[in-house]
Amino acid sequence: MLSGEEILCSTQQVIAGLEALRGENRTLLDSLQETLQSQTPSESTSLEQEKTNIILESLERIELGLGEAQVMMALSAHLGSLEAEKQKLRAQVRRL
Repeated sequence: MLSGEEILCSTQQVIAGLEALRGENRTLLDSLQETLQSQTPSESTSLEQEKTNIILESLERIELGLGEAQVMMALSAHLGSLEAEKQKLRAQVRRL
């Protein structure tokens, strides 16, 4: 079983990978959109439109994954601060 630190490290690696993938997808999308704009409407193929739609769906999923990973990181930080507060309160109780 993975420790909390290992999960956070893996999550950070996933975030970096998703950000790189998002950049690649945006580059592909820009290239496809330039191609579509340079063609006349009669030259536009449904294949290029389909590719554009697939890349847009992929970007939405990547954004969702990034959002979820960032929520995990924020939740971990919050739980860490709660644990520190709990330890501080226990120390105060022992002193009393």
